[in-house]
Amino acid sequence: MNQTSQSHLLGTSGSCCDARAGSGSRNFRSERGAALLAALCFASVLTIALGSYITLCYRTLEMSTRSLQGTQAVELAEVGMEDALWALNNNDWSDWTIAGTTATKSLAGFSYGNGVTGTVGMTITSYDGSAGTRIVTVSGTTTKNSGATVTRTLTSTSGKAPLFVNAVAATTGRVVFRSGGTVDSYDSTLGTYASQTPTYSAIVASSSTSTSSATVQMTNVQIKGYVATLSTGPSYSSSARLLGPTTPVATKIDSNQISTSPYQPLFQELSPSGASSVLPTGTATVGTAGGATEYYHSTGINLTGSQTLTIDGPVVLTVTGDLYISNSAKIRITTNGSLEVHLVGDLAINGNGIQNDTLLPKNLSIIGTLDENDSLGMATNQPFYGVIYTPLASITITNSQAIYGAIVAKSVTFRASPAFHYDLSLRETVFAGIDTPYAISDWREVAASE
Repeated sequence: MNQTSQSHLLGTSGSCCDARAGSGSRNFRSERGAALLAALCFASVLTIALGSYITLCYRTLEMSTRSLQGTQAVELAEVGMEDALWALNNNDWSDWTIAGTTATKSLAGFSYGNGVTGTVGMTITSYDGSAGTRIVTVSGTTTKNSGATVTRTLTSTSGKAPLFVNAVAATTGRVVFRSGGTVDSYDSTLGTYASQTPTYSAIVASSSTSTSSATVQMTNVQIKGYVATLSTGPSYSSSARLLGPTTPVATKIDSNQISTSPYQPLFQELSPSGASSVLPTGTATVGTAGGATEYYHSTGINLTGSQTLTIDGPVVLTVTGDLYISNSAKIRITTNGSLEVHLVGDLAINGNGIQNDTLLPKNLSIIGTLDENDSLGMATNQPFYGVIYTPLASITITNSQAIYGAIVAKSVTFRASPAFHYDLSLRETVFAGIDTPYAISDWREVAASE
């Protein structure tokens, strides 16, 4: 091979090397560009993800702050509700603004962290009860430094708290059924007991703390409703029954009808004040049909023979001694009457008892803040339509009579077999002779404002 041929070959070979070298440089630059593009894409995705996370954190913090403000606003509204109840119970409107039958008031000066402040607005319509049901509306508002506010508004009707929430209640003693009987419930606002199907809402309760023996003792009695004791639960004979509306027929004592949370509110007696007349002795008629309430007082009542005290209108009677009814004597409440008795001494409703022609338990109330040495008893065949409230004294019912209403006493003993019918309307009835406080009901939150 000559030099020319070699040079040609060498030249050709050199060109190939140069070409391969140039192609490698371009590939390297292309790879660097692709890596840079991938890095940029990753950085963009990371930026978007980080931005989204920061936005999420901000929104979460904002929602948490608004939720906290909302909770604080509800707490402020509850403060307003308590303030309104205090005014109602104390009849103190000195720092309220009165316009007709509407009372309004505002509270300010509440301070929270991060510059959040709070205010309360309160409105009570028919604050004095002259325009119907008292309605309490309260608003709690929290305000941030930025001026953003959150408002929560609560509204409720308000009225006197119920007293007779149980059929039979012992405050510190026992409830004892010695010989049987029945306990059930009905609603006198719907008509007479005979016109209704008895319900299962009667509660027999004892708040006694004794653990030595059962505080509700059921011998042969059938209770349609509940038994409530602090710890012992009821004792019962083999023929006793405690049942609810869905209790199986074969079940005698339904454990679902037993409660360990007895509740019986205790309130002070409101003794009548002001002018009253001396109650006539023997057979007499007091009260005016369709008239105003008349007030009477007596140092003691002893109706005997065939004497009858007739109540022909709304009457409030204060007895500073004993009240005895015996033989064929009785107290009769006509369909025009109602009787509220404030008793200091002993009570013996015997003879022909107390005849309540209205058939409404709310129209007869016997109230006594008596002591444990007083004796209360009832031994008559006359049906008793009424309520008895003597939280410090015990009462014994001797005959197998019908009782429509409710009893609250230190302890209650049934020696015979009563037919006890609890009137459910008593859970919404207010008795003027008892200092029951105002309470709220139908508590609900109206639409929030943010």
